[in-house]
Amino acid sequence: MRIDAIELTAFGPFAGRHLDFGQGTEGVHVVFGANEAGKSSALRAIRDALFGIPARSNDNFLHPYDALRIGFSLRSADGRRFSAIRL
Repeated sequence: MRIDAIELTAFGPFAGRHLDFGQGTEGVHVVFGANEAGKSSALRAIRDALFGIPARSNDNFLHPYDALRIGFSLRSADGRRFSAIRL
């Protein structure tokens, strides 16, 4: 399985941001940006989407803990897709 997209609905400094990783065939993406641009927050969002948002998340500074939302889409090697929203 690979991540196709992450929808940062309400997470860390993000509200309504979409990250598309579905392009290309190699599965390697380079994310770059200025300091404090949200690169580490986006990486934590991917981890939390896959494994759950910790009860004591530090990413609730803009959105209250009970409002944190991460949507994500996974694609298997045979092209099947799975989408969900992590609360």
